[in-house]
Amino acid sequence: MTPGTQPNSNDYSFAASGGLFHRLLTRTGLAKSGTNGFQMRAGCFILITYIPLLILTLVQGVAYGPNLKVPFFFDVSEATRFLVVGPLLIMSEAFVEPWLVQVVQHVRDRLICSEQLPQYERLVKRAVRCRNSNIAEIVLLIGTFFWQWMDVFVLAPHAGIGTWQVLPSNNEPSCAWFWYIYFAKPLIRFLWLRWLWRYLIWSFFLIRIAFLNLKIMPTHPDRHGGLAFISVGHAKFSVLALTFGAQVASIFGEQVLVDGKTLMSFRYEILGVIMIVLLVFLTPLLAFTCRLLEAKRIGLFEFSALADEYSADFRAKWIDGGRGSEQLLGTSDIQSLADIGNSYEVVHEMRVCLINKDNIMTFLVSTLLPFTPLLLTIYPFDELLNHLLKVVM
Repeated sequence: MTPGTQPNSNDYSFAASGGLFHRLLTRTGLAKSGTNGFQMRAGCFILITYIPLLILTLVQGVAYGPNLKVPFFFDVSEATRFLVVGPLLIMSEAFVEPWLVQVVQHVRDRLICSEQLPQYERLVKRAVRCRNSNIAEIVLLIGTFFWQWMDVFVLAPHAGIGTWQVLPSNNEPSCAWFWYIYFAKPLIRFLWLRWLWRYLIWSFFLIRIAFLNLKIMPTHPDRHGGLAFISVGHAKFSVLALTFGAQVASIFGEQVLVDGKTLMSFRYEILGVIMIVLLVFLTPLLAFTCRLLEAKRIGLFEFSALADEYSADFRAKWIDGGRGSEQLLGTSDIQSLADIGNSYEVVHEMRVCLINKDNIMTFLVSTLLPFTPLLLTIYPFDELLNHLLKVVM
């Protein structure tokens, strides 16, 4: 396979296609590619999760009313789960997938030595086989319902009392509770686990790439040896950080609105969420640090030797008097000397870690963005707006 050929993007898909769940969507006609296909799937998700819950709670009178501590209409966390988080998990495929495909193609075309192309293709095929594994998604499905069983009957068996999940007249579970427990919540948990599985496949794929013989260029202007595109593509997983932050923020927000807690009482939990997100999403990029460090060391020695040789020749020609009749004005030797100095400076400034301020801020902002509406519980809107204007202006 020669550089420049355009493979089928499905062969390089890590997020959107493959697996038992995708084949089920294909049979039902919901696996259409493109933005419209993802929008249709997101709409169907809302249609089969939130809408039945809304209808059932209205029928049984638990959608609103003074007898419930948390009626369905005031359950912020569940509304966020089914109206925001679920659709975001589905739409994230359309956002992440094109970048991952481009990264895989660019690595193959620009970074892999020709003798290691077959090994690289085997790594890709192995990752695709893991993505297509029926056993993996069956295990995820089993794990989903085991998680749900632990949540309902072991960890929090009385969590629904006082909410729309229990009828206030006889403390029996509502019909909406059964749909929520046995279908809606397991579905969104399966989507989370499926994304986690796909992300693990991608992360281990990056780690395996780092052990190949890569054509790292210390003089590359991206200051990362030509590998900066990997961190750029990987940063698109920030949409998952945004989704995770939205779910956590809705849980904290509900406790602020219902239980009277303050946002500051969750400061350590929010800090923990940030640390988890940064640890999970930035750690795979460390796999390339040793290769970059080695490339920088070799580059510094090579360009130092080149600079020594050119500087010695330059001195012999222009300073020690051996230039003959050639005029200094207009010569390209000085510009070449400056170019060598600039090249050495690029190698010297080369960063040996793909984790930088930009991708840290990307994941940090994505995680914290859903928490911004909770600031209204601390500051009035006009006061908060004034603070923001002072920061911006």
